Amino acid sequence: MNFEKSFENFVQILSEEEVTSEITPSALADISKEYALRSIVAVVSFAKGADEEGEPDTVISLFGPVPEGEAPAYYFKNEMAGKRIVTYNIYLLGDKRWTEEEYKSFSVIIDILSFHLERYLLNGIVKESTFIQYLTRLPNAGGFLAFAGRLFEEERIQDYNSFYFNLKSFGLVSRRFGITEGDEIMKRYAKKLREFCEQDEIVAHLGGDNFTALIKKDRTNDFLELLSGIQVVGFRNEKEEPITISAVAGVYSVDDSLKEPGQLISRAGMACSYAKNVANKPYVFVNKAMSTKIYRQKQIEERYEEALQNDEFRIYLQPKVDTITGEIVGAEALARWFCNGIVLYPTEFVPILEQEGLVATLDLYVLKKACEYIRNWQEKGIPIVPVSVNFSRRDLGYKHLAKEIAQIIDDYGVDRKFIQIEVTETASEDERGLMTNFLNKLKDMNISTAIDDFGTGFSSLSTLRDFPVKVIKIDRSFISSDNLNKNDEIVLKNIVAMARELGIDVVTEGVERTEQTDLLKEVGCHVVQGFLYDNPMPMDDFEKRLEKKYYDN
Repeated sequence: MNFEKSFENFVQILSEEEVTSEITPSALADISKEYALRSIVAVVSFAKGADEEGEPDTVISLFGPVPEGEAPAYYFKNEMAGKRIVTYNIYLLGDKRWTEEEYKSFSVIIDILSFHLERYLLNGIVKESTFIQYLTRLPNAGGFLAFAGRLFEEERIQDYNSFYFNLKSFGLVSRRFGITEGDEIMKRYAKKLREFCEQDEIVAHLGGDNFTALIKKDRTNDFLELLSGIQVVGFRNEKEEPITISAVAGVYSVDDSLKEPGQLISRAGMACSYAKNVANKPYVFVNKAMSTKIYRQKQIEERYEEALQNDEFRIYLQPKVDTITGEIVGAEALARWFCNGIVLYPTEFVPILEQEGLVATLDLYVLKKACEYIRNWQEKGIPIVPVSVNFSRRDLGYKHLAKEIAQIIDDYGVDRKFIQIEVTETASEDERGLMTNFLNKLKDMNISTAIDDFGTGFSSLSTLRDFPVKVIKIDRSFISSDNLNKNDEIVLKNIVAMARELGIDVVTEGVERTEQTDLLKEVGCHVVQGFLYDNPMPMDDFEKRLEKKYYDN
């Protein structure tokens, strides 16, 4: 049989059969006779500059056995996709040698083998991608769970601690070095993690700057020390710069309560969230108290939208009272969440909503309810007092927030003078800029504003100077001492005096005792809010108070 016919049979059979690493003997039957083939062994390596440079070569037996310690009769070298190089080692029967013509014709067969090998390797990459993170080449969540599943089945999982860790401020690294070099830095970091692991351990990249790991319990301290700061390098303007990458970690010491591998990620992830957002520590181990707190947090996150739609939030009103006359001169609207028969207070759910970026929808809901109450008082002929509504600092990033507030007030047909927007002072320069812009917009719209918890920030005096507000609310900490003294009086007197000179009204919150009101009268602050007069109350009860108008002094 001539070469053309042998080649035609080879191509036809190869194209029809399943793509595997080994070529079936029938495909090469005629060619192997003509060329005295004993074996064809492909060695795949990564070229210089490839992400996988330095990884072991892959040896693939395409035809026949893999001879050991024997030099090939011939070899061919081809470049492949992904910065790979494949070297075909050709072993012949006996002492057979090819003619120059045979060598040239066999190179055509090598081209077809390269096409076949590309297909085979591509299939492998596709299958591998199910378990490998594309950037760092570490296992992904699927690869981690597959590894954990094997340990689970082998009943060895309790020999390990599960980690979930998040890189600190990696976004700053990417901004400093650029996205492309940031990716390279991430790869170098991942390589250091890979080098730490023993053969029966795993570190997986979940994407972004989040990782998980299974490390043997007796090596946990070593791994935590590694995570405290891994040294890598970055290149900027063709100069090498050292970088230390640290991580915040949650650790779950695997015990017999583990029911399925997915809990390794969720439990360690819960501890990581606690370390980062609550404890402010580099790492935290899972414990029962923390589990309860995080579980409650997840419940709040998952139930919030539904609760808002179902009107599970009730808006209570707490009076603001002029201590000279006993008159109710205003009120603050405060949210209570009636969740499955349990009353949740703002301190329980507002920080969680702020963290998740959900609090703006609640603040606007409270504003709508406040406007609804005022409109009802108008219709009933009940004397109207201004109602203040708190807006979180986290809301300030919303570009059209001031416009939306004005629109809601107008949609309810309420005079803007009856709504006051409260915000808490801040020490952050970025937030101060946003707050100043927000307060100016409201001022231009004739909507009154107030600074809540005045005196708890680091820049209270400049707040008086810089923020265009109508009212400051002095924080309860200024009057909370059991024995109020001359120092308390001096501080309060000066705050009130400065505010008045700047044309700003003053309210003090947290008033619970008559000696507090006595001191406040002395320093010139007559408007207070607190339990001494009333707790926050449902709208119906507040209406009765409003109709009466005055407290007995």
